[in-house]
Amino acid sequence: MELLSPKIIEDKILSNYIEYQYLFVEFQSKFLSSLHSRYQSVENGNLVLYFAKQTHQDILRQKDYDLNYDISYEKFWENHLKISPKRRSLVKVVEDTLLAKETARRKILELIKQKVLNKKNRNIIWSPSEDYKQSYNLFVNEEINDVCKLINYISEKLNLPVSTKEATKELKEKFSFYWFHYLRTQLEYLKLWNKLFKDSELILIFLHVVHLFASKAKEKNMTHKDIYNDPSLLKEFIETSISATSISEVTKIPRATCVRKLESLVKFKLISQDRITKRYYIISSAIADNLISKKITEKVVKLFSEFFFICLRTINAKT
Repeated sequence: MELLSPKIIEDKILSNYIEYQYLFVEFQSKFLSSLHSRYQSVENGNLVLYFAKQTHQDILRQKDYDLNYDISYEKFWENHLKISPKRRSLVKVVEDTLLAKETARRKILELIKQKVLNKKNRNIIWSPSEDYKQSYNLFVNEEINDVCKLINYISEKLNLPVSTKEATKELKEKFSFYWFHYLRTQLEYLKLWNKLFKDSELILIFLHVVHLFASKAKEKNMTHKDIYNDPSLLKEFIETSISATSISEVTKIPRATCVRKLESLVKFKLISQDRITKRYYIISSAIADNLISKKITEKVVKLFSEFFFICLRTINAKT
């Protein structure tokens, strides 16, 4: 068998694109909905991910001095207490996240009030309350399981003997290593779409429309190349629609906000609204749009392929 590489994983995803999209968009929708629900906005969640990623990076640096340093899921909060985070300027945060400067400043203050972030020696750190730590353990444990289901899907397509159980065990044993790479990937994903939309919540709402479409199209699995060479292949699925109320119920974003964001997506010519039912659906012309172009979707696949490679390389070597 050919040696495993990010490119091999990327090609496998692109050749099973619609099938993969159904799983991936469901995963990302759940992830972003959770961020919004926990922190009252995707932008707030983006900043928490940013500081959490720095925390995992600081924990990993401990292995520079002790190769046997325990970076497991079980030891995470104990390790969290031992690190001394480096000071990061607001300018650096803005540069890394592509959030507007005033938005980042305001959101950081909100997160400090929520006792998710804190100030220590004039430094902003991720220092949540004890109650938050308990809930964090619950949703991160679920998130690890969801990540491992995706890893299992990729491994099956590659004919690699990696079960969800094996992947879960590995991610928990070397938690800070894998979670640093995972958060870095998610931050790059958000940065990519922030650059295009300038609005993190638009990403979440658009994903829900795409997921409904993918759920109908997944049985007729198409490659990435098929879709972009002939967008008419999607015509039989584009009438699948969703209401603003349904999106609001799932995302917990107020319905009025959902309507406003959906109208923005209509203006971007990514979706359309039925004049009679007032429901929204993806349109085939979105495939050729500059925003949701072949290049952008390939970038997302490439980004996550690199993360899957990091995971599979180690797990496969063990098995």
